[in-house]
Formats: sequence, structure tokens, C-alpha cells
Amino acid sequence: MYFALLKYGYENFNLEILEYCKADELIVREQHYLDLLIPEYNILTQAYSLLGFKHSPENIAKFKLKKISQEHKDILSLTHLGKVVSQETKDKLSLATTNYKKNNPLSSEALANIKAKTTEREGVPVSLLNIQTNEVISFPTLTLAGEYLGVKRQAIRNAINRGSLIKGLYRVSES
Repeated sequence: MYFALLKYGYENFNLEILEYCKADELIVREQHYLDLLIPEYNILTQAYSLLGFKHSPENIAKFKLKKISQEHKDILSLTHLGKVVSQETKDKLSLATTNYKKNNPLSSEALANIKAKTTEREGVPVSLLNIQTNEVISFPTLTLAGEYLGVKRQAIRNAINRGSLIKGLYRVSES
């Protein structure tokens, strides 16, 4: 609303109380008035929801340029430290994520872009040493090394941390 005030001028707006209601009725009543009045300047059509909202191309460009400092990441992490999430909540989140991904698949271009950006940002180059042949194979990421060996990325990370062999044949090290 603030940006609409600036864009269209204060004189084009007024503030009225349309109805008094209890707090637990607020969303229902707000939706009633959104449907009834169809306000010209309200960009959201669902009460208490961002459903249908799209950021402007300018804001999307700003988001892409924004860098989050490690200090900020640490602060965000601390806000969740020690929180216990029930198995029921975990199951609900898992189901919601699965359904969302099933109903909103990413294009192959989007997947390739995500993979490239993630590799650029978080890629850990690794080398596999075959202890029988002394052959060394290098990979730009843990994931690619895992795919080569037919194991998960985490198995590669664990082998590095523990100094253990994978499949009894490969010693893994960060390059």
C-alpha cells in the first residue's frame, strides 16, 4: 500500500473501518471485502496470502545480486538451534515438498542452471585414488564422484572425513 500511496498520491486514498469483527473472523471478513469491492490498488486477491503475487523484474534482479554474509547466515542458523520438530511435522513437510515438486517440475534448463550455480558456489573438487592400480580420477564435485561410484554425495563426504575407503577400493580426498 505504501508504494501505491507514493505512486498515486495520498489524495487518492482514504482510510475507513468497514466492519468490526473478532480476531478469529478477520481473514474471512477481509476476503469478503476483497471479493465484494475488488480494490483497484490491492495486488493480492487472497486475504492473508501472497498467492498470485509476482515480484517485479527489477526486484528479481536485485535479489540475484544480493549476497548474504556468513555472519547473517550464522544468525539465521542460531534462531533454529535447539528447535525440535516432531515426526508428524517432518512427514507433513516431506509430503508437501514431494507434491509441490510433482506438480511443478523444473525444466531441464532450470535444472542445468541450478546445478551450474551450485557447483560454482559449493562445488568441492575431489580425487579418487584406486588403491590397486594407483589410478587417480578427479571430479569437480562430490556429487559427480558419487555418481561415478554409484553412491550418494554424503558417502563421499563421510569417506573424506573418516579417511575410509569407498567400496574397499577408492580413497577419496579433496583436490
